[in-house]
Amino acid sequence: MTRVLLIGNGAREHAIAKALVHSGVDLVAHMDRLNPGIAKLAIEVSINSILDSRKLPDLDGVDYAVIGPEAPLASGVSDFLMNRGVPCVAPGKNAAMIETSKSFARRIIQQTFPDANPKYSIVRSLDDLRKFESEVGIENIVVKPDGLTGGKGVKIFGEHLHSKMELEKYAVDELSKQGVVVLEERLDGIEFTVQAFVDGTNLVTMPLVRDYKRAYDQDKGPNTGSMGSYSTERHDLVYVSDEDLSSAKLIMQTTVAQIKKVTGGEYKGILYGQFMKTGSGLKVIEYNARFGDPEALNVLSILNSSMDVVCQQIIDGRLTDVFFDDLATVCVYVVPEGYPGPDVIKDYPIDTSVATSAELYFASVYQKDNKILTTGSRAVGVLGKGENVAQAREIAYANASRIKGKVRYRSDIAQDA
Repeated sequence: MTRVLLIGNGAREHAIAKALVHSGVDLVAHMDRLNPGIAKLAIEVSINSILDSRKLPDLDGVDYAVIGPEAPLASGVSDFLMNRGVPCVAPGKNAAMIETSKSFARRIIQQTFPDANPKYSIVRSLDDLRKFESEVGIENIVVKPDGLTGGKGVKIFGEHLHSKMELEKYAVDELSKQGVVVLEERLDGIEFTVQAFVDGTNLVTMPLVRDYKRAYDQDKGPNTGSMGSYSTERHDLVYVSDEDLSSAKLIMQTTVAQIKKVTGGEYKGILYGQFMKTGSGLKVIEYNARFGDPEALNVLSILNSSMDVVCQQIIDGRLTDVFFDDLATVCVYVVPEGYPGPDVIKDYPIDTSVATSAELYFASVYQKDNKILTTGSRAVGVLGKGENVAQAREIAYANASRIKGKVRYRSDIAQDA
């Protein structure tokens, strides 16, 4: 029996765990905080820091590892494992810089597909910052800290920053922390994301997923990790043409090749490309070096190929076709009341026992005295599957409404599908 180490404890990792166990592996789970869904699937559970390689469980008998979140990639956990003979479905620390360093990502794209970059500047001083201001105008600037910020670091003038003084203060603060900050010209257009399995050379894309970042209905309120998502039974999105998808795949393919050229290491694992269709062509907004959340829930719930076989093909560098069921999916995130604000309800029990006809993926929750409690972030991804989006949506919402506790959810996920 194949023995797999899974690192991470969110809904994304719950989805990976389900897919792995469904394909027949023995799962060893290593988590910061006990995810009750993953714990039920694993034959062995370790609760400790996922950033500290010294805290990993016994690696004896582990055939390979899958790393879910970005923080362990940034800290070099995959390199630690590979140096000890445990292959990883995850890039090494240097290759993962395509996500963990915005300046590295822009340089890689500039070397391969410069037209896919917005106007940008890698800034190391206030003089650099003001030079870019004069080139594009203060009102057109997006400030991006170079390193990981938990999805909360990007600030847009006019939305998060409302004056030249405020923008410069934020940029200088980030400069003092990391020594570099990336400024980009704000883009207008239609966004879409492409997720792909990558074996170092070959790249196989997954069904397209549309997600909803804003906290409230009609796309109002602050950005969140995502309040929900959908995929269609055709695995497409009406606003993404075949040409768009081919162009995005080509950009991602050349990115993978250039990472190897620059770092000397192969990129193996998942690559997530966020793109925008603009008047001047397709642009890369950012890359992630792992599955999206909730996008992982949508695609892995309809995976028809063996996840174990796919993972081993990635490790061996012989990735072939990956198949998915012709089903639509809709994911609705149930979150604590007050999320994502400062008055969010924390440490409050929720009851998911009556949500029976959908798949549930536990996210930022924990278990105590046989109760599931919220932490203040997204709690449960409720996923419905059907022959079309309307059918999947009905299942997802019927079950989201049955979850009891001080929780809420958006009511318009996939309404525009």
